[in-house]
Amino acid sequence: MPLLDKSADLPSRCIFSSLLLVETLPKSTSRRDSPRNQAKMVHINPLGRNWGLLVNWDDLGKIYASFAISWTVILYSGVAWLVAHRNHPYLKMRNIPLAVAATSFLHLYLVKIMLAYTINGHFLCSVEFWIMSIYLPFGIALFQANQVQLLSISIQQRKLLDGDRRSIRGPPRVWGLRSRWRSLSALKKTYVFIGIGMLLQVVVTTAIFATNHKLQGHWGKIPKAQGQAACRKGPEWVPSAFWQMFWSCVYGPYLLYKIRDVRDTHLWRLQTTLCVISGIPGSPIWLTSVFSPKFAPINRYFVPPMWLAPGITVMQACTIFFPIYSTYRSNHLSKTTLSAIQSWEEGSRLCPDSTTLGSNSTHTHSTPTIHQNSSFRTEKSQHRDNEMYEMTITALENAIAMNPLPLLQFAATKDFTAENIIFLIQVRDWKTLWAATPSPPAFHSRALLFNKAVEIYAQSVHEKLAMFPINIEGGIRSRLDAIFEPAVKNLREGNREIFDPYNEITPFAGDEGELPLSPMSPGSPGSPMRTSWPLSSAPSTPKSAFSGEVGEFVRNMDDIPREFDEKVFDAAEKSIKYLVVTNTWRKMINEMKGNSRTSHESMP
Repeated sequence: MPLLDKSADLPSRCIFSSLLLVETLPKSTSRRDSPRNQAKMVHINPLGRNWGLLVNWDDLGKIYASFAISWTVILYSGVAWLVAHRNHPYLKMRNIPLAVAATSFLHLYLVKIMLAYTINGHFLCSVEFWIMSIYLPFGIALFQANQVQLLSISIQQRKLLDGDRRSIRGPPRVWGLRSRWRSLSALKKTYVFIGIGMLLQVVVTTAIFATNHKLQGHWGKIPKAQGQAACRKGPEWVPSAFWQMFWSCVYGPYLLYKIRDVRDTHLWRLQTTLCVISGIPGSPIWLTSVFSPKFAPINRYFVPPMWLAPGITVMQACTIFFPIYSTYRSNHLSKTTLSAIQSWEEGSRLCPDSTTLGSNSTHTHSTPTIHQNSSFRTEKSQHRDNEMYEMTITALENAIAMNPLPLLQFAATKDFTAENIIFLIQVRDWKTLWAATPSPPAFHSRALLFNKAVEIYAQSVHEKLAMFPINIEGGIRSRLDAIFEPAVKNLREGNREIFDPYNEITPFAGDEGELPLSPMSPGSPGSPMRTSWPLSSAPSTPKSAFSGEVGEFVRNMDDIPREFDEKVFDAAEKSIKYLVVTNTWRKMINEMKGNSRTSHESMP
């Protein structure tokens, strides 16, 4: 066979070398050396990605395509699960629509770069530019907006802990752009910045495309393949990586600094940390691979944008599967707690001295000593009864009655469910006031009770007015809406006054005092936290409770619905108690035991 001239082009020389290698291979003459028994060699196109018309359907191209398809199926199976369970209490705070939108934008870009090697020259440079300049920045921007949720919720929950209440009348009217801007929350301000950035991204991308001849397919006299390669190198691609670099190198670390003190039970902080760290190396290596000639051999098989793929994959996985895992863990905790309580109740029926779920006995300690018969009760069973009591609704009610602040602090700073504890405290105080009222209540007494109930409804139940509406069944919410929604609507539209439950004539709302919030256990570090919270006190006399004038809202008995009675909140209270005792309460008990165990182990 004649030797190939050295002046031949590279493709011809590579093909000739491959043919020469095949001819020099020894012929198999035995069944043992047959191709079926030989190790299968990996087939990869020696030219790699050369922007030609040949599709690289070799082993490497199949790997890329297989990963893109498999990851798409796995990812959107998780998305479908989140959408189907979007009404779960934990998922409601995660803003699932925003998370799905961010994931979808990033996934479209990820699929494009995963198939770049396989498609080769069939993917136009102009299309790649628009995907790189729109879908990637928009995906990062929406992802950034989604991650700010943790910071926003932790701040708002601490406001609930400090007794911050939203007015029933809604936010006051503000005039002028400056006043409107000041009235926005930190989360909404972030959304505004992100929206302006996305608009500027579209304007800049359109301007670059309109003024760049290479992006429009005009390369002069050079071949199409060389033009496609030259089109993908230039400063016009740098703005497309701005959002990714800004997120991973600027705003991401800033967000980690802001949430450094958050220790949530939902692994949300861990998720944000992994997302930020995984995106840091992507953009610098991508820019280096585009403009450095040393990366040319690597770029033929691992295209430059692929350096962003690991970070994007981690971001997608954390955004979708961390909430799924946290929801599964929450459901599992609820089922195991309920099952343990039911088993304990069944066993307690055989021993009347045991404290059962829902008993009305009064306990002076958070974990009372359960009486036992030495013939039937061992020390181990007594210890188990004490542990089981801690998980019952009776223990929760005693904690709320005697000292709700540790539970409220845990719910606000770690579980992000302070609205549930506040609702239980408000309903308990409201029932205390009703019990102190002569039966049947007089007009002024019934009017004050109704005004207080409207306050509870507006700040804990109403889906638009409440900062964090409690999660109750639709039927219960509809019944409360039917009773209180007309009163709230008339108040907001008519600009009428309503009793403030924290004024001087309300018996269960004393002076606001600075109360120290003690650590959850002796072993937990940190000094006591102080917060302002209305001190509940028992009503002195019914006369002093209703000595003031009734607000303009209640003019006669017809303004108060007939369905309004002392049991109006019973169904909602029962639902929230179940939710708290099977989740927040159990988590707090487990943390207290863990801290106590750690403190004992650290003692010499």
